[in-house]
Amino acid sequence: MKQESFFRPGYSPPTSFYYEVKFEGKRDMDSSFQEVSGLKLTFGVEQIREGGDNSFIHELPTQPTYSNLVLKRCLVLNSALDKWCKDAFEKFEFDPKNVRVSLLGANGGSLASWNVEGAYPISWELTPLNSTSNELAIETLELKYRHFKRER
Repeated sequence: MKQESFFRPGYSPPTSFYYEVKFEGKRDMDSSFQEVSGLKLTFGVEQIREGGDNSFIHELPTQPTYSNLVLKRCLVLNSALDKWCKDAFEKFEFDPKNVRVSLLGANGGSLASWNVEGAYPISWELTPLNSTSNELAIETLELKYRHFKRER
């Protein structure tokens, strides 16, 4: 029996390891990250009970909520991204940026991209320092944002 694929002929599913992150208006903002997560949209649900009919409850969507964008990379000192974060954390000077996350194909072209609007840093963390391990020091940056839109 011939096995059929549900993919179109010539289609290869994208991999999640080839991507880029760009900060709008900041060419010097370093954007090499080991991991990107937090592109998540969730709708809440409001339950409405109908008077006189107890057999069901209406459930209606409410405003969406967005997860925080989480960026992980090797610790880089004295970078433009480091300065942007230090200004927020140490001086309480926030400068929201639009961030584009693009999933790239084998040829380096964008397969899909998400425009994250109004992102600013809310959390920074360094992996534990351990004298018995031989691992890179990884920093985790968490960004709050208004919303994101899929561009492609």
